[in-house]
Amino acid sequence: MGGMRSGLRPERVPLALIVSKYFLYVLISSVFAVGIPFGTFVFQMGSGAVLSANYGESHLGETKRILSGQASFDEGAVSSAYRYALFDANGALKASDMTDSQLDQARALAASTEGDGGSAVQAASYFFSVTTLAQGERCVLCYEIVPQWADKGTRDALPNPQDLFLWVAISALVVVIALIALRAGRRIAATMNPLLQAAEAVGRRDLDEPVSRSHVAEVDNVLQAMDSMRVSLKESIEAQCEAEMRNRDQVAALAHDLKTPLTIALGNADLLAEDAAEGKLDEESAACVDALRRAVLSMDGFVTKIVDASRGEAHQLRVEATDPSALADRLESAARRLVSARGLSLDVARSAAFRSGCADCRAGSALPLWDAEALERAMLNLVGNSCDHAAEGSVSLAFSHDADQNLFILSVEDDGPGFSQEALKRGAERFFRDDAARSNAGAAGVPHFGLGLSIASDIALAHGGTLVLSNLVDSEGNVLGAHAEMQLPRVGFSG
Repeated sequence: MGGMRSGLRPERVPLALIVSKYFLYVLISSVFAVGIPFGTFVFQMGSGAVLSANYGESHLGETKRILSGQASFDEGAVSSAYRYALFDANGALKASDMTDSQLDQARALAASTEGDGGSAVQAASYFFSVTTLAQGERCVLCYEIVPQWADKGTRDALPNPQDLFLWVAISALVVVIALIALRAGRRIAATMNPLLQAAEAVGRRDLDEPVSRSHVAEVDNVLQAMDSMRVSLKESIEAQCEAEMRNRDQVAALAHDLKTPLTIALGNADLLAEDAAEGKLDEESAACVDALRRAVLSMDGFVTKIVDASRGEAHQLRVEATDPSALADRLESAARRLVSARGLSLDVARSAAFRSGCADCRAGSALPLWDAEALERAMLNLVGNSCDHAAEGSVSLAFSHDADQNLFILSVEDDGPGFSQEALKRGAERFFRDDAARSNAGAAGVPHFGLGLSIASDIALAHGGTLVLSNLVDSEGNVLGAHAEMQLPRVGFSG
């Protein structure tokens, strides 16, 4: 059943037929479970081993006449359908096989004239009748309208035949239904097993193995649908992989082609740098040449990373013990080049706490394990984002240290419109572009692709830190600008 492959078409049967079969099993088994005890019960009644339910009532008069005609009480004359209690002329109990509750009722009847007639007195489910014997003794008989064992020993040891029959029949029914349910459960589980195997295969992305077939029509329909889904999913994944491979090859080719103009630009920048070194350029031009040469070198490094990424080689942090003060110098220099190229001004501040934290590191504490190049990239994305939205042409870069949290903090601020409420929540998400405040294009008309803040956030997280976005507000709640803060643990990434 479950092991048959798609090449073999098993004979299909409807699920309703299988379920009906087990209902038929229950019905037939129930007949036997009830019929056997019932047949035994009827046989015992026919053989005289069991007395009929109305035996005590129909033989009451006869039993009373026999007892009243005896010179002395004979217990053997009392049928097993009755229980008795014998009292002397003074009302004292002489003999009995009644229960305590029955005996209390019998004692009350023996002391009164009630029950002396032909009819019995009913108390609860029992009937009581009194007979006066020779020598003034009184015998109280008690019976129920239920079948009873003919043998007194069996009567005292077992429940009455009616209750025993019901308990045996019910117990047999429970056992039969439980066994059939267990069998049906195993059979249905085996029927559903191909579905489980197919789902597990899809979960493992094992899309080459055809889905099994089942002889149950409804299950087989689902399996066929799952097989069609498997084929479609396999084709979709293969097409996606091919498209991604083409895209990676194209990106790698374009990145490789970028090497040529970058080489030309770097060569010319080197020539201009030589002229600057020989004093042929003024100080401002020499600074521009130096910034140009550094930018080209940075672009060349990024192109190399693009080529590596297109080959499936994920960029890993290259962490090393880093002096925060030296890193701040490097970041400040890179930020000034970027801000100057955008025609803006940069304000840099290093708090006393930051200087103290740097001094602690140099005094023997463990230096943070950071990737300086990655942190520079993150900082440039934050500064570039602020440059795009600065209103008065000013961007601020600040370094601080939180000794309580053991964090070094790099902050970038601008005096632009600030972040919208949606950007404060989702600004660090990849490809998120807000339609409000800091929208798709900044003040300089530069398009935004929702990557800058995401890249900075990813780098901060890779160092065990976080990127926090907020707005600068005045006492009345008016937004004065945007604030992006990268918090880096002092110990840093150690993996």
